[in-house]
Amino acid sequence: MWLYYVLIAAVIAWGLHLAWRWKQTRDFAPQLLALRKESGELPVSVSEAEFTDLYVRAEGPRAGTYFFACGALLTFGLGPLVAVFNMAWDACWQMTGGSPVFEQGTLIHTFSIFLAFMGTAVGLLAVALRRFYALTPPNLRQVIHNLKEAHS
Repeated sequence: MWLYYVLIAAVIAWGLHLAWRWKQTRDFAPQLLALRKESGELPVSVSEAEFTDLYVRAEGPRAGTYFFACGALLTFGLGPLVAVFNMAWDACWQMTGGSPVFEQGTLIHTFSIFLAFMGTAVGLLAVALRRFYALTPPNLRQVIHNLKEAHS
């Protein structure tokens, strides 16, 4: 049981690290805007709020956030997933006559839990990656180009 608490602490630390990286990205945006204005890459009329929003979308740790969300869901969902699986397994086991081969704790049961968890993990990652690529924002070069055109 203590290992599960260590895992939860690791997920919380990972989440705090990601939050800190998002904050760093937001804090760096005004400095980058000032440098880009100085060098003439961006017009002076570009507002700090507009640039910060676009910069955070383009350069924030989005991939890490998606992986964190999947990891947190799987970490905190492992217990309920196994409980629901065991309830369904017991119901099927009782309906089929209660053969000792399929009793909870046997090799076939344990392997089936493994397959259910892996299937859930793969499905969750597939959904997350599909969403990640469907909502990919423009990169910084495109953001600067678009701001130049919009403020010219």
